[in-house]
Amino acid sequence: MTKVTSEKLVELVRKSELATPTVIDAALDAIRAENNGALPEDSAVLAKALQQHHVVTRWHCDKLLQGKYKGFFLGKHKLLGHIGSGGMSSVYLAEHMMMHTKRAIKVLPQSRLGKSSYLARFQQEAKAIASLNHPNIVRAYDIDNQGDTHYIVMEYVDGDDLQTMVKKNGPMAFDKVADYIAQAAHGLQHAHDVGLIHRDVKPANLLVNSADRVKLLDLGLALFSDDKQASLTIDYND
Repeated sequence: MTKVTSEKLVELVRKSELATPTVIDAALDAIRAENNGALPEDSAVLAKALQQHHVVTRWHCDKLLQGKYKGFFLGKHKLLGHIGSGGMSSVYLAEHMMMHTKRAIKVLPQSRLGKSSYLARFQQEAKAIASLNHPNIVRAYDIDNQGDTHYIVMEYVDGDDLQTMVKKNGPMAFDKVADYIAQAAHGLQHAHDVGLIHRDVKPANLLVNSADRVKLLDLGLALFSDDKQASLTIDYND
């Protein structure tokens, strides 16, 4: 792969439209002032400087340094980074371009579209989340598609899941564990009250935000107790 030069990097940043020309120019002027009137010759150093001036994110830099400048926008959102991947989808941190609020966007890979069950289950998950409104369940704001890219816009939770927390810090205090279990139970009770069975409750699907609130997520295997609604999940129970 040909190395992206600093000059090429600036060109790619402009083409990406991740920031307005005014913001880019102001950042470049500031970087020149910090480097004796010239931009760093090393494109990686320049990329880091652009990141420090909030023009791009680290994830953007990784892509731009590979010569990629497309795919950073989805609907009304600017993608900021990759949060994680599951068996059926990838999740990205995004920002609403008008409201400047953080969102998590769950994307169904195009490679899954050839398998009818995946799109149907993805749409079922969006329907399941949309039917819920509880402080202990991750909210869904929208489901849409951009061409063959299908996605769900969800609440962004600024924290780790319980599995990650235990891996990082070891076993938790009993009172903390009891509180988290109780919060998860309240969320599950709400889901059951509207006829929804989660079917995949585990530490990795329980996020804890900065306010110490548990948020239940990942309804990809959820089952509606109502027979008519449940049939789709049963048919595609792969």
